Amino acid sequence: MKAWLATLAPRERMVVIGGASLLIVALLVWSWLSFASDVERMREVVSEQRAVSQWMEAAALEAAQLRKGSGTQNRAVSGGASLLSLADQTAKRSGLGGAVTRVEPEGSDKVRIRLERANFDKMMRWLETLQNRHTVSIDSITVDQHAESGMVNVRLTLKGAG
Repeated sequence: MKAWLATLAPRERMVVIGGASLLIVALLVWSWLSFASDVERMREVVSEQRAVSQWMEAAALEAAQLRKGSGTQNRAVSGGASLLSLADQTAKRSGLGGAVTRVEPEGSDKVRIRLERANFDKMMRWLETLQNRHTVSIDSITVDQHAESGMVNVRLTLKGAG
């Protein structure tokens, strides 16, 4: 390599050495940026994993309390008015408050609810909470896909226990 470099004119040698230097600097910058990007991505993954871990710890604690019987008891809902308020309050706590367009009683132990542009995952967690913690069952449900991905329009009737 030195022999070949020695055969070049001084001006050509400077161009070759300058080009090689720029290439080395460019490779170093590219590898540093790639490393920094990987570090940032790993920070995000760690943050997400911490959140999942905290949720799991809280869920484990709640499960242990429920097994002992000292935790939150399942509450039966009786009467349309209390089911009406329960459905409305739990929907808001589940992040569906803006999607609820109508909540109206139907008889003494049922409530009709209409959700527009509701997040499907949040709606399913809400329904699971109603069923598992409050002994509320789904009497009827119609779910229509919304144009926006992950969103749905829902018409459902909930029935309280008892």
